[in-house]
Amino acid sequence: MTQQCEICGADVQHTYLVEVGTSKLRVCKACAKYGVAVPERASSKAKPVVKKKIYKLMDEEFSIEIVPDFGMRVKDAREKLGLKQEELAKRINEKVSLLRKIERGEIVPDDRVRQKLERILNISLVERVQ
Repeated sequence: MTQQCEICGADVQHTYLVEVGTSKLRVCKACAKYGVAVPERASSKAKPVVKKKIYKLMDEEFSIEIVPDFGMRVKDAREKLGLKQEELAKRINEKVSLLRKIERGEIVPDDRVRQKLERILNISLVERVQ
């Protein structure tokens, strides 16, 4: 099955997903140099990978996981405090784009960012799993 490059119009067997400005385009290998490669996912609604951390408390072993609705929890808590995304990003010393992606559930915050969000917003984004 051939596809068409969205930049030069050439018919090609394989296209690459690249971001040119604010647009995502399917392009041929030659035109891929005009953009930044975008990782392709099996589905546009694919869930981010959540890493488990295993802990041992006395004789009990357990792990913690990020809650599935972490993005909604962050957004709800931020709005309850009357903060804009820009204000919260400044308080946690992170980029607004990172906060937007976290709130949309596109990326899972690393432990450092998660802890800052939990502290500032007074919420928990993890749950204990046996």
